[in-house]
Amino acid sequence: MTIEQGLLAWLEANTPLDAFWLESPAGKNRTIVYRNISPSMMSGNLSSPGLRRDLISITVYNDEVETGKAIAEKLMSDLHDFHGDLSGFFVQLIEFQSGFDQKLNKEPGMPVYQFNRDFLITY
Repeated sequence: MTIEQGLLAWLEANTPLDAFWLESPAGKNRTIVYRNISPSMMSGNLSSPGLRRDLISITVYNDEVETGKAIAEKLMSDLHDFHGDLSGFFVQLIEFQSGFDQKLNKEPGMPVYQFNRDFLITY
């Protein structure tokens, strides 16, 4: 199992929205999209510890601002300082890094809000 598969399974089990890797399907205003912003490996002093440390962005899209914000805040609360089994994928530690909220102008009269949360995941 990969980090992407574990994260997809966890998001779908722990949020009310469908989750997707890289982009949301056309026409869906209520989804979660995740992407790997910065894949990396941890350095060791004289040898590699065999751990990876990726910066992964999780974005909640919702046409109801309060609902979307609440889901994003719950993600932050549930995932920050998480360690252990992430739906079948073992992680050493997940740390909240940053985020932003914004209104998207997809179609006139149909607001969609974006709530982005970035996490550093060591595995």
